[in-house]
Amino acid sequence: MGATAGTASASTGDGALTVQVLRDFFGTGVINTTMDVPQRGMKVEVSDPDGHRVSGTTDATGKVVVSKSTELTGGQYRVDVIIPAPYDKYLQAAPASTAENHFDSFTTFVNVSDGKDDSVITGVWNPADYALPDTRYFVPIQNTADSQDTRALVAFGTDKRGTCPADTACPAVLNTQDQVGTTFALAYDKYQKRIFQGAFARRYTPYGPGGGNAIYTTPTNGGTPTLFAKVPGAALTPHDATNMIKDAGFTNAPGKESIGGLALSEDGSTLYAVNLLTRRLVSFDATGTTASAPEETVRIPDPGCASPGDWRPFGLQVHDNKLYVGGVCSAESTQKREDLKAVVYTYDGEQFDTVLTQPLTAKRGSVFGSNDIDQATHWNPWNTNLATWDERKVNNVFIDPQPELASLAFARDGSMVLGFRDRFMDVVSWGGLDPRPLNDTAENGMAGGDINMACANPDGGYSWEGTGSCPNHATPATGGTQDSSVVEYFPGDFYGNGVHAETALGSVAYIPQQQWVVSTEFDPVVDVATSGTGYHNITTGQGPGNSPKANGYQFVSREQSGFGKAGGLGDIAYEAANAPIQIGNRVW
Repeated sequence: MGATAGTASASTGDGALTVQVLRDFFGTGVINTTMDVPQRGMKVEVSDPDGHRVSGTTDATGKVVVSKSTELTGGQYRVDVIIPAPYDKYLQAAPASTAENHFDSFTTFVNVSDGKDDSVITGVWNPADYALPDTRYFVPIQNTADSQDTRALVAFGTDKRGTCPADTACPAVLNTQDQVGTTFALAYDKYQKRIFQGAFARRYTPYGPGGGNAIYTTPTNGGTPTLFAKVPGAALTPHDATNMIKDAGFTNAPGKESIGGLALSEDGSTLYAVNLLTRRLVSFDATGTTASAPEETVRIPDPGCASPGDWRPFGLQVHDNKLYVGGVCSAESTQKREDLKAVVYTYDGEQFDTVLTQPLTAKRGSVFGSNDIDQATHWNPWNTNLATWDERKVNNVFIDPQPELASLAFARDGSMVLGFRDRFMDVVSWGGLDPRPLNDTAENGMAGGDINMACANPDGGYSWEGTGSCPNHATPATGGTQDSSVVEYFPGDFYGNGVHAETALGSVAYIPQQQWVVSTEFDPVVDVATSGTGYHNITTGQGPGNSPKANGYQFVSREQSGFGKAGGLGDIAYEAANAPIQIGNRVW
């Protein structure tokens, strides 16, 4: 009998046989009814002792139901689950066990004779998703040249909430500003127990000793950083080292120079980096202590922006053995909001395929207070034109959110979480001097980043939050009294009621064994001009704004932060682990 999605046939005298395949994230052999998700596309074969066979393919519920027919006889059958292409590139059989509520193995024997019903539940998993319960997050800290905070990379447990040190311990310091300078991107290497860290272009704050094209590695238990590699031709504009508080010539460099995202292949062999200046994807052999030159450099194609110069790739993530590359059409050439859009590609080593295109024109929460004006409640075209500099000021602070797709994370069901950084904060900052000649006015910016969800559709593709079956969780109550027309999957990135409706700083991460999407945030526990992490429920979207002490962790105080509400944190990575190995189904 041919393969039919979700169905197959057995003897007319048999009971019902249901075979379900779930995607496992824990590796314990026990079904987690809350977090394991159905896995479609798995091949199921059912055979009788005489060699007759029926087959089916799991549907969106992960099931194949074997119906009655004359194809099989006897009622006692062998069930085999097979992972077909392309799933076999990243999935394998999850550990099984004999515990209560366990996963069955990929080969199982059932008895449905005389009308008896039976079922098989087995699991598949990607061992790259595995993390231990006591895993840690890593976050770079950015600071102005005159700040007292010397930390550049910190690590802390996933359970940290509240304010450090008043409520909980402060993060461990893995390296310092003197050692690596200003950085953003991270990639964790579980094979060599180190973390990659990329240089970052931000005004008022210097590059490290390796310059603006440097990638460093640091042991995850701390230690002296190593200059791993340099991204050729990534940095062009020098900082004004003699007057860093003004750094006048650097206003156009953020988002356009130095290094964007980093990502490590699942087998640990290749490190990917985005060269922001050349808009190219650069790959290095990641197996050594250092890499002298890139293995490959490829152009990240313009997705059809208003002008080729408007294409700004940045974010990278590896998921299910695929590399994802995210960026925005900046609309800088036209200064028209309707030309803003986000684009995500996959790259297989040979070609880029578009998996998401999303306009960035919708109304958002107000960056500051009740300023219900387009500039404060929408994404705006990239613009650092000094001739129109004062147009970015709202109530004596600079507010002009300019989108930068800085990070990506993936939910258990394959949905995509997108972290947008407010690129203008890397230009205006907090407390730095006006960049124009003969004007040394101190200026403050207020960040307006965001977290968005693109839900995975059962039949493939994605639906943006508030469309299709992807929920809109935003109400004035859940979103800090923001306008009722605002659509958000994650409305909990706010401070107070009506003060700041968008406090995200652009970095997101998700550990599949947990319920929380973590995001960098300013004022995460309602202390002014601080920063840290916010924890957003992946099911309800609620976050630090809804319950600051329960859902926020502050580890940069007002006294430490040189960047205040303009944000001073980089990427988020977590400490993955080598998955357990199971041997089974062998009789000698």
